Amino acid sequence: MTNKEFFLATLAEEAPKFRAVIEALPADNHSYKVHDRAREAGNLVAQLALQWKAISGIVLNGVPSFNPHEIVWDSTASVLAKFEDGIAQLEKDLASISDADWETGQSGWGAEPTDTKHHMAWMFLFDAIHHRGQVATYLRAMGAVVPAIYGPSADSQK
Repeated sequence: MTNKEFFLATLAEEAPKFRAVIEALPADNHSYKVHDRAREAGNLVAQLALQWKAISGIVLNGVPSFNPHEIVWDSTASVLAKFEDGIAQLEKDLASISDADWETGQSGWGAEPTDTKHHMAWMFLFDAIHHRGQVATYLRAMGAVVPAIYGPSADSQK
């Protein structure tokens, strides 16, 4: 299995877990924060929906295609639609590049390429997983049901 094939397999395995966490956020509690300096739950969930667009930019152009002003909670349906569209587009974009471009293509911000496409794409995936964990802790703190992510949660075993 190539690195790109493993990335696609990992993406396929993780996508339902992201979807479950997005769906678990109560629509009336999207502004919940665990601390004054923390981000709102809806903002974090909106980022989870757009992270895939950023990775597509890395895959195609070597830089994340990401506008932080797009990270807006509007509704569960809208955020889920952005998530589904982003995952589908990322899969198409990955299929459109060669393994060599994935492995050696340069990416990074600024004037000089700083990294390979595959390394930066993996880092963005890990960042999304980190934010998914943040949302899971918010769900527990706000009294919502935490979905099973890597095995059953205490809430899913009731």
